Amino acid sequence: MKRFLFTLLTTSIICGACKKDEKIIADPIITSSALHDDLLFVNKHDFQITASEAATYSSSDPSITISKSGLISRVTSGEIVIVNVSWTRTGKTEKLHVLGSTDNEHVNPFEKFRGATSDNPDGQYIKGWATLRKLAESGQTYFIVLRHADASLGMDYSLGHQDPVIPANWWKSCDTALARQLNPQGKVRATELGVVFKDLKMPITRVISSEFCRALTTAQLINSGPSISIDKRINHPEYLKTGETLFQGLQHIISETPVDNKITLISTHHPINEFNDSGIASFPKVSVYNWTAAYFVKVNADKTFTYEGAASFGMFKYWRDLKLNKI
Repeated sequence: MKRFLFTLLTTSIICGACKKDEKIIADPIITSSALHDDLLFVNKHDFQITASEAATYSSSDPSITISKSGLISRVTSGEIVIVNVSWTRTGKTEKLHVLGSTDNEHVNPFEKFRGATSDNPDGQYIKGWATLRKLAESGQTYFIVLRHADASLGMDYSLGHQDPVIPANWWKSCDTALARQLNPQGKVRATELGVVFKDLKMPITRVISSEFCRALTTAQLINSGPSISIDKRINHPEYLKTGETLFQGLQHIISETPVDNKITLISTHHPINEFNDSGIASFPKVSVYNWTAAYFVKVNADKTFTYEGAASFGMFKYWRDLKLNKI
């Protein structure tokens, strides 16, 4: 019996020492510093993905051009695409979600209807990603300032005609002969964004739209719950002169809105992001503003407000999928 106990004790000591000497090999990971909370921000051409171990990379998404070594030569601005990562040592694969955090790589039809370029799209997207992840549970008063969904059908009457008599209220028309309207993708994305808001339980208690049909249709398709208020102060300024910029119109709306720790959704047009003369230090010169994209404004108790970053349609959808474990 004593001999058995001695043998058992000796074996335990030897095995214990063996375990201490064993090397635990960690799983391979993406090491790029541009990876923020499960999203890789690609802010330039020829962006090299870095990793702890060798891997091959691929994607079937036409929005991205990537080599097997992980060199991204282009990715469409504002879009999120999936990159497949195959680890050489383990043979395992994983999906990496990549955002084109630039403002100079677009495709038609958006290229024809884009606004001014941004001063720091990468930083604005990173800031917006952080805001978006806490927005629904923030317990603070926010505005989601949304550019209407994809709209490339038709042409606004003031641009396509030289008639001395312009049809009254043409900008309110949903006829493509009078005003530009949502295209099929725009209708799909507006509807999907509404589902995302509901899935995230966004506390949207007010919805305000410009008078343009494309903005109003966007708000209607989102269908976030509250009745939609129409406000001409956020109409496209080139077609309906109000004497002020869209951003100044937004300022008036903010001043009239209660600070109640809820969210107001604004459906408007791209010039509302070109606040070069806003005089508010917390706002960048120009914000990222693709179709069906937004920037966030936080309103404080004293009615002062700050810019809290931008989010593309893909970012909204990806955060919902990530939060609800749909990925």
